[in-house]
Amino acid sequence: MQGEKGRPFWSGKRDFIVIVALLALAGLFALPEIFSQKSHTAEIYADSVLLETVSLSEDRTFSPEGFDNVMIEVKDGAIRFLSSDCPDQVCVSTGYISRAGQYAVCLPNRLMIKIPGTDASAPDAVTGGVR
Repeated sequence: MQGEKGRPFWSGKRDFIVIVALLALAGLFALPEIFSQKSHTAEIYADSVLLETVSLSEDRTFSPEGFDNVMIEVKDGAIRFLSSDCPDQVCVSTGYISRAGQYAVCLPNRLMIKIPGTDASAPDAVTGGVR
């Protein structure tokens, strides 16, 4: 393939630099996904006491010990309150959580599901930017 003035299209130092710069730019766009802290565990608390650490790698549905009225579901690396006997169902409406720092709470039952850690790619609520 010929470029301008009869020289090959991909020859020369300048072309090499442009290609490397484009690849580096593409890598920068991939960094947030590479470094997103998708956790592999979740913690279940009752009255601020850790009841159980749950693996998110194995799909299952269960009730935390002593809370037969609450069902929790682990599916595809995420966790959620599947059902609860609480009147407002806010915990069920929260849906799945899977990223570090996320949590779901069932206040009437005093249960909390928390994904440990912090997500460095999450927006900072104070500045509106990324931490």
